[in-house]
Amino acid sequence: MTDLQPGERILWEGRPEPGGLLDVSRPGEMIFGLAFIAFSLFWMTKAMEQGAFWLFGLPFLVVGLKLAFWRAYQPRLRAKFARYTLTDRRAIAAMHWPLAGVREHALTLTPATIVDSEGEPATITLRQQMTGPRGAVTESLIFDRIVESAQVLALIRQVQRGAA
Repeated sequence: MTDLQPGERILWEGRPEPGGLLDVSRPGEMIFGLAFIAFSLFWMTKAMEQGAFWLFGLPFLVVGLKLAFWRAYQPRLRAKFARYTLTDRRAIAAMHWPLAGVREHALTLTPATIVDSEGEPATITLRQQMTGPRGAVTESLIFDRIVESAQVLALIRQVQRGAA
């Protein structure tokens, strides 16, 4: 559950549409990852045969697995563990990872917040220019694969106008 500020109220809560295709937009990275896995397993096997400390190969195996499979399966995992909340002040995306716990990111909505929507089910991107001690930084938040995107966009526009 998202911690709300005093007086803040929830306008909409949702989750990404499950499923979707695997992201295979970087086949070279996936092939390199598979080659890295093969080399790591070969090295670990030879180290075991020689009685050497084969566990040193585990970090390389993990890197290979990440390169080969993480990018492809990440959209499905995000869809499974993401929760989105829109309040009368903020947009909040929370990831409920099983081992890492909850990671929340919130963006305060103002009239200056840039709102983009694309695809079906729609991905809504919110961007805002923030200035701080390190200069101007663009903060963004994404509601990925939202089925009721028209309703959510209308609510975001109401919040931006101060009518929510």
